[in-house]
Amino acid sequence: MLKSLLIICLITKTHSWTWDNYPSPRGTTYWKCGVLKPSYVCDSDGMLTDQQRKEIVDLVEDFKEKTKRPKSEYQCHRDGLRLVVALAKKKIGSNTVTSNITGLCHNNRSWTSLNKTDCATDMHGIEFNTDGFRYCYEIRWEMSLDKEEFEKLNETEGYNLDDKNYFGALKRYIINLRMLYIHRFSIFDVNVASNEDKIKLSDVHHSLQDTRKTLTEMQQSLDQQNKTSSDFHAAIEENKLKISELRQSFDQGNKTLSGFQTAIGETNKKLSEMRQLLSQTQINIGRNTTTPLEFRPVFQQFSNNL
Repeated sequence: MLKSLLIICLITKTHSWTWDNYPSPRGTTYWKCGVLKPSYVCDSDGMLTDQQRKEIVDLVEDFKEKTKRPKSEYQCHRDGLRLVVALAKKKIGSNTVTSNITGLCHNNRSWTSLNKTDCATDMHGIEFNTDGFRYCYEIRWEMSLDKEEFEKLNETEGYNLDDKNYFGALKRYIINLRMLYIHRFSIFDVNVASNEDKIKLSDVHHSLQDTRKTLTEMQQSLDQQNKTSSDFHAAIEENKLKISELRQSFDQGNKTLSGFQTAIGETNKKLSEMRQLLSQTQINIGRNTTTPLEFRPVFQQFSNNL
């Protein structure tokens, strides 16, 4: 019941905040930020629902863990970056300042450590109003992003702001900001592998060697198959040539045989003609031999008369 009354009071009590009276989610009055325990998110005007606010708190708490780079050459990169978020319907502080920079990171009521020699002071601040985002950071120069990247982040969520989808706009902004910092920090990672990584790399190397060996054997087998196939094709071509020669020889034999058959036919024809001629000759000879016999008695009579 008390919680509901607090939220109602926060929603109805909307006014222009300054950095002198804006509540801190880290102090004893953290409840004024709409959170149940100290955090790095303050929603003093109740722009989000309880569930939405809880999700944003979890996302902000996870920001530092997700931006840690254990293999970085810089300690602050290895520790990750702290994110703090302040929500207010109107710009916090003087309305005469129209830049995209917020005073969240530099005020007397800082939400992070004041020890400037410690990486715990590194922070990125987001002030989220109904008209857009403002940012600030307290980090080493090598960690900072370009101004154009922040402008692009703000422009990307324009359609969500027009639809008054404050939760969607803030969530996407935080996720995209986290990706930009992760990419930025990764530039300074030290390229030194741990023992476990070396073992994994060794396993990968052996696996690659085995793969290369297998590929070599496959290539040799393929070359042998190609050679066998080439020899086979050569044998086929040679057989084709022999078959062609045999066909030519066979055709020549057929031609010669045809000539023989023609010559035999002509010879048979001549033999037939010769048989006919011989038969006719025999007939004529027979006739010539029988004629003298018919005059024999006359000759015999003439002989007797002598």
